[in-house]
Amino acid sequence: MAYLCGQADWEKGELMENNAAQAEGGIKKPPGNIKKIELHIVVGCADARDVSEAFYTALDEQREAELKEGTLVDFQRMSVAGTFVTPGIIDEIKAHIQDKMREYFPYYKSGIPIDIFVHLTAHGNVMLKKGRLHSTRSYHDIEVEDAPFNCGMLHAQEVALEMEGMLLSKRAVLEYGLRGKRHQLRIETEEDVEKLMKQAYGHNGTIAGNWVKSIVNLCTHAYEQKKVLRGSLDSDPTFENLKITMTAGVKNYHTNEYYRVDGNTHLNTFLDLVYDRVRKSGQVQDDSHTQKQNPSLGMFYHSEIQQARALAVKYYLGMDQYHVGQVFAIGSMNVPDYFKTFGPYKNAGFFYGVKHLGLRTWIVMGRDLKEAEKMQERIMNDPLMGYFIKEFEVSLVPMDKDGKRLA
Repeated sequence: MAYLCGQADWEKGELMENNAAQAEGGIKKPPGNIKKIELHIVVGCADARDVSEAFYTALDEQREAELKEGTLVDFQRMSVAGTFVTPGIIDEIKAHIQDKMREYFPYYKSGIPIDIFVHLTAHGNVMLKKGRLHSTRSYHDIEVEDAPFNCGMLHAQEVALEMEGMLLSKRAVLEYGLRGKRHQLRIETEEDVEKLMKQAYGHNGTIAGNWVKSIVNLCTHAYEQKKVLRGSLDSDPTFENLKITMTAGVKNYHTNEYYRVDGNTHLNTFLDLVYDRVRKSGQVQDDSHTQKQNPSLGMFYHSEIQQARALAVKYYLGMDQYHVGQVFAIGSMNVPDYFKTFGPYKNAGFFYGVKHLGLRTWIVMGRDLKEAEKMQERIMNDPLMGYFIKEFEVSLVPMDKDGKRLA
């Protein structure tokens, strides 16, 4: 069986946290003691076992320390399977940055500087080679050993082959387009697959041939994706006035270690300081972080919702305590864009969650019920997701962040 990471990624106390000064409704008035704003966006793989309690403790401690010195840290996390920076993900990162800059306008008016950081992070059973040091921040100094918690996107193309094979073997009939303009296409040959991909996803090729790709090397992957994102940001005039700093790293779920691999030995960021605190804590994770994931629920959610996985467990399963790995989730800020199809890695992640993790119930959580309804519409409209929902008899449960369900 191929092993694929979860599509969205927060755990209990998710990284997608807004500072108290950035509560719902945006920033009304900047606090008088703030001297600088730092936006940190972590683009990380969304494995159900991602991030530890030790990390959250360190995150809160470091953020409090920064605030005492006058720096307001807005720390957020995007859920990107395999940390693949596709054109769709690049658009989402850009939109996220622009939305945040609009939110920060009261600070800007007050003359408070704004720094933006984007951190590309992979995960696996990585460790320093003998005699090597953290301080070099080079992918040449780390190595990966086989383990159940290595990123499942090492096998993503196997999942893509399975998806495509299923469509062909069942001569599947897929629907694409928006309401009032829906079309049907029976999949009998690879040519039919190519037609579907072109008409519905704007892709020239097949699912397994060149749409979903596997990670080649966990040591270099985050660095490679950083270069892709940097090239796009540097060539976009929209971001000429913004100072956007980028890092790349690989983390180890079991040891709580984080290894920078971008080679920039002169840059120490908020994220590095958080992991320094984790490292000093000496905490090592239990088996829930290092064994194959076995979640109880699937989930789609808007990434502005804090602790979305814990809320799904509370409202649907009736449990106040969230445990690592309970929810396999797909989350981003553009999930409510009902007129769009999903990209390669969200589709592959959904298929994996349904087929291999046996998830037949998926929570669809919006910030309000209207948003949840739009999210459900997008999921059902997506040709591949819509087909797999029917084929595997998947139930979607739309609700808002307060647990109220769509009638």
